[in-house]
Amino acid sequence: MLIRNKIAIVLLTVVVAVIFSGCCMKRDIQVVDAKINSMRADQQKMKDALDRLDSLFYSESEESVKLRAEIRSSLGDIRDQFQMMQANINDLQDKVNYMAERSPGGAPIRTQPITPAAGDTTAAQQQAPSINCQELYDESFINIRRGQYEGAIQGFNEYLKYCGTQDMADNARFWIGEAYYSMENYRSAIDEFQKLLKDYPNSEKQAGAYYKIARSYEELGQKNDARATFQKLVDSFPGTLEAEQAKEKLKEL
Repeated sequence: MLIRNKIAIVLLTVVVAVIFSGCCMKRDIQVVDAKINSMRADQQKMKDALDRLDSLFYSESEESVKLRAEIRSSLGDIRDQFQMMQANINDLQDKVNYMAERSPGGAPIRTQPITPAAGDTTAAQQQAPSINCQELYDESFINIRRGQYEGAIQGFNEYLKYCGTQDMADNARFWIGEAYYSMENYRSAIDEFQKLLKDYPNSEKQAGAYYKIARSYEELGQKNDARATFQKLVDSFPGTLEAEQAKEKLKEL
């Protein structure tokens, strides 16, 4: 705006000079043209500078947004990995308990017995003579750790089919859900975790199942369902690691 005003003043000066002198020398016109061209060049330089500043500001803002998104994503991954590690520890503890219960003179350690779904008398509760339940479970668990999720799902399903009355049955159901979750098949993961909640109401995996159901809803973009499930987890399992994680997730949603 300032440059335009200067140009207008120069032009007005020329016009006044013409009116009062009655003539305008060619040299004077060239001087005026030179000044106008110089002002236009300055105006273009200012415009270019402003454009560069705008571009820089936008670039920095965009990078800032990306950085914040990456930080949030990384924190979410860390929470999930930590929860997975905790689930692994709990699973190993369950296996130790399972072995202690069956060792000579071993006393039962589990304080909350597993309760399968009422009325379930299918072949899933019948152990096949050729199946070693512990080996089948261990092999399936190793497949989870190796990232061989399809094999893990197949193995744990066989475990539930032939060893469904074993104390580790709820863990097997949990790891099927975990395998689907790791494969980003969130619908199937939700189905498996919900089966655990229904069939094993006393399972120590309940809090973990609620957390992964909520995370699956979040990944599917169903934020209302995710919030409701996180809140149920907080209300039903206060003081657990999963409940604390759920509180943090509720702040983000």
